[in-house]
Amino acid sequence: MDEPRLRMHEIRERLAAHRPALIGQGETWRAAVALVFLAPPAGEPELLFIERAHREGDPWSGHMAFPGGRRDPADPDIAATAARETHEEVGLALGRPIARLDDQAGNPRQSTLGPLVISPFVYEIAERPRLALNGEVNSTVWIPVPWLVHPDAAVQYKFVRDSVQLAFPAVRYESYTVWGLTYRILVNLFGVLGVELKPAG
Repeated sequence: MDEPRLRMHEIRERLAAHRPALIGQGETWRAAVALVFLAPPAGEPELLFIERAHREGDPWSGHMAFPGGRRDPADPDIAATAARETHEEVGLALGRPIARLDDQAGNPRQSTLGPLVISPFVYEIAERPRLALNGEVNSTVWIPVPWLVHPDAAVQYKFVRDSVQLAFPAVRYESYTVWGLTYRILVNLFGVLGVELKPAG
């Protein structure tokens, strides 16, 4: 690959300089997700994704996502939500986040609870962990960061809704397709890192 090579120290530096755009409380319910970088001493950074379990009535059934979920009233802050949900979903205990990305407004078509705001937090680990998945997660995958920005990864995700065929920009890795909200978070991440995530041409 001759795409941009981002080393973990560069990722840390650029994320540290970012001032996230936050969405006020208002009449919303809150959720948080964790972008977990695996940063081994040698080799390229990788990013953890989950494949959500297929469940009837779940608007995100089977989608690729970052671990995370809805804020619990007992969570001391929204970053704690990301860490708690990650531990519940994949058994990974996280420390403090190294950065926060821009808040994202969820798709109102997919929420029965009203407006949704998702807060993404970035974490870093040095060793590949052994994950323990709960019933909400079908599988996990670590995707190399260079692949996410490679032109060969860019695809269109197509499906039919209300008799209309729709197409959304996406990233494909092996049998996994990342699109929708998770793709939007990736666009924000790489924008902060100074790398354009180019859609399929």
